[in-house]
Amino acid sequence: MPAHTYEFIQLDVFTQTALAGNPLAVFTDAQGLTDDEMQALAREMNLSETTFILPRDVATEARDGKKVRIFTVEQELP
Repeated sequence: MPAHTYEFIQLDVFTQTALAGNPLAVFTDAQGLTDDEMQALAREMNLSETTFILPRDVATEARDGKKVRIFTVEQELP
């Protein structure tokens, strides 16, 4: 199985202090990832939530904002 590299950032949310609050993994370009891959990455991160940002066309993004999917280690959140 070929290895893949996935870029992400990890943030501390709900805090003003570094290394405090809730750690959150953000995959800033989830284009091409399947549902199963997103779930597997969320399990690998082992954080309370892992988010995936998906591209939208310019008009939709201007009107509705970014498309974000949120996963826990067990399931996608609504």
